[in-house]
Amino acid sequence: MAQTESDTATTASTTRPSEASNEAATGMLTVDELAEATGVSVRNIRYYASLRLLPAPERRGRVAYYGPAHRARLDLTVALQEHGFTLQAIERYLARLPEDVTVEDLAMQRAMITSWTLPDADEVLRDIGRELRRLGLSRDALTAAHELTERHLDALAGDLRVLLEDELLDPWRRTHHSPDEVAVLEEGLPRLRGLVVQSVMISFQNAVNRTIGRSLRKSV
Repeated sequence: MAQTESDTATTASTTRPSEASNEAATGMLTVDELAEATGVSVRNIRYYASLRLLPAPERRGRVAYYGPAHRARLDLTVALQEHGFTLQAIERYLARLPEDVTVEDLAMQRAMITSWTLPDADEVLRDIGRELRRLGLSRDALTAAHELTERHLDALAGDLRVLLEDELLDPWRRTHHSPDEVAVLEEGLPRLRGLVVQSVMISFQNAVNRTIGRSLRKSV
């Protein structure tokens, strides 16, 4: 490329102070400002743009600017990567988004992903496995129990996702929302996760108690 978005590390010399303040007021950022705002390196931003994970920036003279839509896609890309998606999978995911997808829609999708992402989940599962082994369960029994749990929870998660889409997300998408309302949704989704997990745990405990009760009644 003859002109990279170093987007001119010389931005200050090519953009008058009044122009820079106007761009900031409308949410338009240079690549360096976008990197600082998101914590993603300039190099990675350019790499994502080369893969078409980000649309081309808006050029004004010699300076390239990134708007709220660029930032929302960048935030979503980072969230998908942290969720284990490869760049190729992220490219397919973003390609399926409608052309008229809004910044609010992108923010909601990112919030949905991050709100259900647990840090060190694999390590927690390893700790549980070691504890169960100490209690005398064989490795085969642990594997069978894990596969059984995963199968039923996959089905439950699928059903709950459909319910969430129908009752919350689809109605939400059909109306316009302010940035403050988007922020409220983002803050509320982690709480929703906690409530769902608590509900599943209580339901499972109740199911275990019912099963034990039926077993005891049969043995009497």
